[in-house]
Amino acid sequence: MNPQRLKEKRHFVSDKIIIGIDPAKRNHHVMIINQLGIPYSKSFTFTNTYKGFTEELWIKLERVLMEIDPLKIVFAVEISINLWQKLCHFLHNKGFSVLMVSPLYTKHERPKMDNTYSKSDPKDSLAIANCARQGYFNFYKHYPDAEDAMHRLTITYEKLKVQMTQVKQRIRSQVELIFPELPFVLDLDTDTARLLLRKYITPKEFFKLNIFEEISVVEKVSQKQHGRKTLIRIKDTAVNTIGITLGTDSLFAEKLTMLAWLNQHALLKEQMELVIAELVSLAEQTPYFDIIKSIKGISKITASRFIAELRDPGYFTNYKQIEAFAGTNLKLSQSGKYTGYRRITHIGNHRLRALIYKMAEETKNHIPEIRIRYLKRQMKQARYRKNVMACASNMLKLIAAMIKENHTYQYKEKAVEELRGLETEYREFKKKKKYKKSA
Repeated sequence: MNPQRLKEKRHFVSDKIIIGIDPAKRNHHVMIINQLGIPYSKSFTFTNTYKGFTEELWIKLERVLMEIDPLKIVFAVEISINLWQKLCHFLHNKGFSVLMVSPLYTKHERPKMDNTYSKSDPKDSLAIANCARQGYFNFYKHYPDAEDAMHRLTITYEKLKVQMTQVKQRIRSQVELIFPELPFVLDLDTDTARLLLRKYITPKEFFKLNIFEEISVVEKVSQKQHGRKTLIRIKDTAVNTIGITLGTDSLFAEKLTMLAWLNQHALLKEQMELVIAELVSLAEQTPYFDIIKSIKGISKITASRFIAELRDPGYFTNYKQIEAFAGTNLKLSQSGKYTGYRRITHIGNHRLRALIYKMAEETKNHIPEIRIRYLKRQMKQARYRKNVMACASNMLKLIAAMIKENHTYQYKEKAVEELRGLETEYREFKKKKKYKKSA
């Protein structure tokens, strides 16, 4: 954590009463401490209902505190799963300062209190308040409606992608049980395969299909990537198979199951298209879309999701803040003369982290500032994934600079010239490496 930033946070809470809240599904636990960290009283609870928010909390606070002044009181809330969101939103709208405390901080605060890792709701509420008093928190921020909408849509899109992957795996699993040779002839993740699987499922049915009836439909769906040759290969493959034999009832059950997965796939695909279309539409209205999209290798969808995950990229003044938010910043194990390997922390937004890797993987093929670092690392030690992840910092640095200066990407002649020389060197390096292996 930035020492100056930590100092500012501690100064902010130095003269305030801190109300630590451990949110739960039914009852929220509350502990009030003063500037020295001394509790005013025992912890108490209020229900996670309208009455609890509007009446119970304030009645119990008035019994402990002389006055409830938004300038003298701050609320610290642990941001575990989604239990905190309604409470933070309510308190923020009431005019109070709301501090968000990570569960990671409270986990390490517990043993400091009684030298044990024991967990209880009253203890956690006190730990949350103590973490806030020490400056280990983030301020709750209310984002504009469009940014909230984009964030909601990117989460929905990611969840739909996970469900889509599950459906694809279910289709493949079923095919590999009944006709395991089919995936070697036709990619199952194609419209052509899904079209045929709606009509045929067993090798016997595929062997009996009428090529002349299916050829026009297959060519139309696949845009002539598949046709007569593909159908003949499927028929030839269906002659000899190790798939299980199905009876009449089992065959009906398998067909019904396959139709269920195919229908679910079609529905998910339609929903994903609707969600991503709205997300891109909202992202295009932001001042960051054209800037990020100008980098070759970053698509409209990727740029939109990147903006949505950050909500407001302009809020991050340094690219290292984005790395910390995504969990791609490095951690170091060092003691005395020993220095361990540096690895990314993985503590952050996992969706953004995966997105950054994908963006780095694409841009390293096109952008000189990113590819130069990738080639240098590859020649030093060929570790593809680690080298791609290392290039992500260059990419984020470039994006942060472009946003700060408010301009789209422009190729620099100096970087292009350096890359040309490095590409020649890299080709020679690969030839030597290949020659050593063959020798």
